[in-house]
Order: sequence, then C-alpha cells, then structure tokens
Amino acid sequence: MKIKFILISVLLTLNLCSCQNKETKAGIDIRESGFPDIGKEWTDADLQKAFEVLQGLKKLDTFSLPRLEDEKTSDIFQKIMSSIPKVNPQDTLNLFVQFDNYGKLIKVLPNLLGLYGGPSESEQKFYSNEAVEILKRVLIDATNSSQLLFEHYLNGKEESQEAVDRAKKHNGGAVKMFSGSLNMIDPSNKYRLEDKLEIANTVSDNLKKIWKYLEVENRTELMDKVTFFSRESDSPEIREVLSKLATNLSKSK
Repeated sequence: MKIKFILISVLLTLNLCSCQNKETKAGIDIRESGFPDIGKEWTDADLQKAFEVLQGLKKLDTFSLPRLEDEKTSDIFQKIMSSIPKVNPQDTLNLFVQFDNYGKLIKVLPNLLGLYGGPSESEQKFYSNEAVEILKRVLIDATNSSQLLFEHYLNGKEESQEAVDRAKKHNGGAVKMFSGSLNMIDPSNKYRLEDKLEIANTVSDNLKKIWKYLEVENRTELMDKVTFFSRESDSPEIREVLSKLATNLSKSK
C-alpha cells in the first residue's frame, strides 16, 4: 500500500510539472535556437528565418512559442509583428508601396496562423491573445488597403475593366479576412471570451468603413455571418456588438 501511495504521488508530481512547463514554454530558449537578432532591423530573410525556427520549436513543444503575456518572450512576438510592414492609410502618394505592404502581410499570414491558430482547445486557450492580435492586424490593414484602393487609386476609373477586376479581387480577399475572423467567435472555438469580444469590436469598427465598397454578394455573405453570430455567440456582449453592427449595415447604402 505504501508503494502504491508513493507511485501515485510521483505520477501526480509529474503531471503537475507537465502543466507548469506548459505555462512556461517547457524552458526552451528561443534566442539560442538560431533565432534572428531582435535588436536589429529585420530583412524579409530574417522574418522567414524566424518563422522556420518557431515552426521547428513548435514541433518539439506546442507551447514553446513567444507570447505577449510572457515577459521573457513578449518582445519576440512584438518584433515579428512589427517586422511586417503596416498599411499607412495616410500615405496616398505611395499607393503601390502600401499595396505591397498589404501583400506582404497576406504572404506571411499562413505562417502566422499556422503557428498561433491551432485547432486544439488547449492551443486556442494558450495562444488566444496572440491569435487576436494577428487577426486585428489583418482586419485593420485590409480596411486601410480598401480605403486607399477605392478612394484614391480607383477613384475616377470605376468603369474601366482594370478597376472592375481589381475591385473584385480585392473585395474577395477582404471578405475572406472578415469572414475568417468572425469564425473565431464561434462557440466551438475556445479562445478567451474577452479576445472574442475584441475581435467582434474590431470587425464592427472596420467592416462599417468598407461596406460601401463591397459588392452585393460580398455583403450578403458577411451579413449572414454577422447575423448568425449575433444570435449564436456564447457571449451577451458579443451578441450586442454584432446585433448593433447588423442594424447599422442594413441601413447603409
């Protein structure tokens, strides 16, 4: 009986240690894993190298990635995000530079979501804050890019075939960004409710800005999803935000 008690105690201790390691990223030192120096300005090659290192670390331990709430690795996550150029909606003199910046974000998005957008409940809870920061950045840049495109680049060219094709392509991409971000709110996803609410607010703030640029089929798709989650979300605050958004959009032309 004493031996059995000792074995149970050891197993409980190991399980506790495992949980503690999960919270501290299993003690893996990212900076000693070939990660680019965060003290210098990164090139595109540095950013790609960072993704490769993190992908390798995640294969060793799912919970080893840098996080905003971890004082030891918060600066690493911030370096990754800051190394992806933002779309500046005020820079109307360099439209193609801003469109290129948006293109770079879209290009690295699979890497970002591959790292922080895990399908498991444990990953979603652990990386909830990082996932929402990535999606917020996507939504804001998609909105800024849309405003530059429709209000400046395509202004006066609306009837040309180039304008029609470019608008259709851009709107199709924007719809995917907003629709995918709304999926985070689904009750089956286990991100933190406060992070889901932040996404709902970000969707609301930005979708209203580009609604007038969207084609009818784009509007219908997004309105259906907004309306669905305004009823089915597991948070009354989120339901309120999306209900108000649906009402606002229904009145927009």
